[in-house]
Amino acid sequence: MDTAINPGPRPVQILLVDDSRRIRESAQALLDRRSYEVHLADSGFEGLCQVVAHRPDIVFMDALMPELDGYESCALIRGNPSYAHIPIVLMVPEQGPLAQARADVAGASALLLKPFGRRELLGLLEEFLGGGQAQEELADAQRVDS
Repeated sequence: MDTAINPGPRPVQILLVDDSRRIRESAQALLDRRSYEVHLADSGFEGLCQVVAHRPDIVFMDALMPELDGYESCALIRGNPSYAHIPIVLMVPEQGPLAQARADVAGASALLLKPFGRRELLGLLEEFLGGGQAQEELADAQRVDS
């Protein structure tokens, strides 16, 4: 008798790539309080490995990192048909025409201005992943911030 074990739906997989430990830890703290599964990487190269290993539902990636930056990493992910559908949010120190043009060329889904807060992070999760959980958390964040 074969009995298949159905573990149920997998939690939302979030990959956060940033060379700043402080940013990784603060974003993880915001997301760990929810039922998301958060994966961290500290470089563009490690981020690419994490994409392959975990197939995240969304990637938040620092645009400016040494060696392989977020723009280049985003373009590499977009170039692989197995991962091209994953939303990629580039985290940028300033928004402007140059950052937007580079993000567009790389294939980024959106830009997130650093430093960011809970409302901005959850708003992007709701925008790209939808679902009741992100929507409820965003509403909670807006009530707290009001």
